[in-house]
Amino acid sequence: MQKLFDVSVVKTLKDAIKRGKFTLEDLDKPPPGWTEVVNNCKGNPAFPQGYQGVEYQNLARVKEPEPIEEKVELTDPKDLPTYDF
Repeated sequence: MQKLFDVSVVKTLKDAIKRGKFTLEDLDKPPPGWTEVVNNCKGNPAFPQGYQGVEYQNLARVKEPEPIEEKVELTDPKDLPTYDF
């Protein structure tokens, strides 16, 4: 399963914070559109359990995962076919 957000989104948010576009605390508050969706699901007969989507979190506060080390499997000579000439 692919992640919804990758490391580049987190880096973009942190870069925008460094440039002063917004503060880290600004991102702690869910955006109005997300709040509206959650509120519309409350008491709606189409959604008897209410909102069951992704829980809001400030992605700029998420710890960046360690980069994955790429590995290459070398072919063992004994795995190659032998030909008698």
